Amino acid sequence: MEKKNRVLKRISNFPVHTPTPASPGFTLIEILVVLLIIAIITSVAVLAFGQFGRGRREKIIAQQFARVITVAQQQAILTPSIVGLGITENGYQFYQFESNQWENIQNDVLSNTHAFQSVFIVKINSIAGYHASTDSAIKTHGKPTILFLPSGFVTPFSLNLKGESHQYNMIVKNNGITVLHRVRDEKK
Repeated sequence: MEKKNRVLKRISNFPVHTPTPASPGFTLIEILVVLLIIAIITSVAVLAFGQFGRGRREKIIAQQFARVITVAQQQAILTPSIVGLGITENGYQFYQFESNQWENIQNDVLSNTHAFQSVFIVKINSIAGYHASTDSAIKTHGKPTILFLPSGFVTPFSLNLKGESHQYNMIVKNNGITVLHRVRDEKK
């Protein structure tokens, strides 16, 4: 009996869970209001960062083009071969002068024929110090207008890349030095 009392005493010491009345919780209206606020904040953030993304993309493409010009000059010096650059309204293509004709570079990682497509309007200002119309410089039928010689000489040229967010002016000197700067809007 004593054993039974001890067991009952132990059992009675265990906490007893008694159900409590259900908490009221959130109503459907309150949940919908919170979701509406989150949707408004998200849409404002997406709209604000959308333009930021476009401008950043334009900057990256312009900088990449400037770096590719430097790499093409180095390739002409190291391989020793004549490398040519053709610029179109959609992008740029590199060529190599072999067997008295221009051919696409084998295993070409420099060219990007769609780099400017839907991003920039390309305007070639000058080639070798002469005013160049963009149409005549672009329509060269597979012949480059800009040369990179094994001596390190580069046909000097300048062009504008005009995007929706930014406009860039690129000047390439005859020693291959490439200057890229963003044109500031005068409206602001």
